[in-house]
Amino acid sequence: MASLNQIFFGPPGTGKTYATIEAALEILDPAYLKTHAQSREALKNRFDEFAAQGDVRFVTFHQSFSYEDFVEGLRADSDETGQLRYSVVPGVFKTLCLPPSGAYRSFKVGDTYGTGYKIIYVSKDVVTFEKPKGNHLQIGMEMLCFMAEAVLSKQVTVNDFRDQSWDKKLSNSTLDPFIVNGYKNVLPAMVEHMIGGESGGLFDHEHSPKTDTPKVLIIDEINRGNVSRIFGELITLIEPSKRAGADEALEVTLPYSKDRFSVPNNVYLIGTMNTADRSLASMDIALRRRFTFIEVPPNPELLEGVVVEGVAIDELLGVINARIAALLDRDHCLGHAYFMPLKKSPTLPTLAGIFQQQILPLLQEYFFEDWQRIQWVLNDQRKDFDYRFVVQPTQDINHLFGDAVVVAQSNDRWEINTPAFERIESYLGILDHTLKVAAPVQYGAQEVQWQDLTLRQLASGTIEIDRDGQPVKPVLPLLRELAQKHDVPTLWSSGAAYNTRHLGRKVIKLLSEQQG
Repeated sequence: MASLNQIFFGPPGTGKTYATIEAALEILDPAYLKTHAQSREALKNRFDEFAAQGDVRFVTFHQSFSYEDFVEGLRADSDETGQLRYSVVPGVFKTLCLPPSGAYRSFKVGDTYGTGYKIIYVSKDVVTFEKPKGNHLQIGMEMLCFMAEAVLSKQVTVNDFRDQSWDKKLSNSTLDPFIVNGYKNVLPAMVEHMIGGESGGLFDHEHSPKTDTPKVLIIDEINRGNVSRIFGELITLIEPSKRAGADEALEVTLPYSKDRFSVPNNVYLIGTMNTADRSLASMDIALRRRFTFIEVPPNPELLEGVVVEGVAIDELLGVINARIAALLDRDHCLGHAYFMPLKKSPTLPTLAGIFQQQILPLLQEYFFEDWQRIQWVLNDQRKDFDYRFVVQPTQDINHLFGDAVVVAQSNDRWEINTPAFERIESYLGILDHTLKVAAPVQYGAQEVQWQDLTLRQLASGTIEIDRDGQPVKPVLPLLRELAQKHDVPTLWSSGAAYNTRHLGRKVIKLLSEQQG
């Protein structure tokens, strides 16, 4: 069963936001997810359907995102006389938590109400009018639904809103009398439209939405916002044991509307967190203990079989991440998503664009432009000069300034060697500086004999093993036995196991070196 509160965390480019679609469907339609698990297009279409009907909401936290955006806040507006007033507007989370209001008739852009109030925008949260003088007016759906339900429950009539006698019958109402009375020609007409007339003929309780239908709020980059400020008192209410209906359920009085509020147990929170942006250790402790954390590490196996002019991309990513993990930590590794375009276009120009426009700038940020450590990650210090991505140009101080100027001869200047991105040797050198394009045996077809086994790597990269002339299948378990005997690593830096091709290359290379 899916957790009510969960966060996907990992380095950039590992597919955290990508994973939220499947996580949402696991909550909203697990049967569909199971049936269409192999079709990303089908899953995205189903996800979009839920989003269109309001069962999924998406928001991105940032430094300016606030409690007023998330829970509720005040919005300034002017009435028909031009006087400024403030109304309470629900935020994205409160809107998702509100119970469904029933099968109300919807509004349409272009319709007019009152004396020339024309609808120019409609959403599940708000209706925006253009006033006769050109100013705009926003009416919250929460207020309209409250008015409609008061009419349907026979507490008031639509005419009570017109003649301003409604407040005597709704003594405990949170409606703003100034807003309701100020738009007495607009709001009653809207309510009457919603319920199909004074009697509410279109309203059908039997076919109204179920209140226990799951809802999902996806919070991208959850660690980039000020969590304490955004959640406020709701940080306690999102706990499973504090949700509405639970044994220890709690509710609070919201500061603006003064409504009593609790978080229903059908609302799920799914967050994503980039560990390179902020360390997991610095995450708000109050939030950390209320969420389950799911790591999304780099997955080089998704790049299996992707080869660019002899360079195995899965191995390239694994080697780079191993060096980053040694120099920094696992939180700053590179995600496989950066290299996914190579699956459709496994060409040198595509690889060069990825390195020049994404990988190298990211490394500059990771290492605060410590170019020497960037060189170590790319193995530049062991390559020929022409194949280095980062180089130290030579400079003649005397030629620049003359003999009369004394300048220290320390060479701290670094430059990006642009031509290196267009040379396949530059990428081969990341794996092994001794590899040359003229000697493709390391990545082409080769064969080695060990005891009664023949290990063979085809030109396509496929690994085959024969025992006394008979094929061995499956290959991977035997490869792992051989790797264990010969102390060959079997895991990527992320902890994921090598695939058959990668492990096979490692074992064949070691056995060839032992026999050579």
